[in-house]
Amino acid sequence: MQNEYRQAIEQYRQKVVTLARYSLRSAADAEDIAQEVFVKLWHHWPSVDADRRLAWLMRVTHNAVIDFTRRRKTKLGVFDEAAEVEEQAGDDDQHGAVETAAIRGDIAAAIRELDDPFRSILVMRDVQGLAYADIEVSLEMNASQVKVYLHRARRKLRQNAQLRQRFDDLD
Repeated sequence: MQNEYRQAIEQYRQKVVTLARYSLRSAADAEDIAQEVFVKLWHHWPSVDADRRLAWLMRVTHNAVIDFTRRRKTKLGVFDEAAEVEEQAGDDDQHGAVETAAIRGDIAAAIRELDDPFRSILVMRDVQGLAYADIEVSLEMNASQVKVYLHRARRKLRQNAQLRQRFDDLD
């Protein structure tokens, strides 16, 4: 059982952290959520079907993020608006790499501004590449709901004024 559990952590850790990171805006908080999620997986290991493990993890992560933000909101009264932008510049084309990192940062910030379930569905589908069936199970929605929310999330990103300005500046 321990070997299978460790393999599950290795296989799904990045997806759990990514979903939490887009929702929480903090790498440290996302890591804490991931740890909490995998502790829950350990406790529920016998009852979690291996074929549905990813969907189960995404659902638990989604719920853990909601619980975390509720606790933080009650403690602080407001959400932390600071967003980290990672700049990765290569030696060959520093300007292009910096510009690409800035665009990625703007896109990530725009995704973070989306309300749930738009943000969660967009991250699960477009960032992590999850199948619609896994998203449906994770968020307890039917296929048409997932597709409608995904369409609306993408439309909201296209309508984001900061992103539009960023891409207009590139032309």
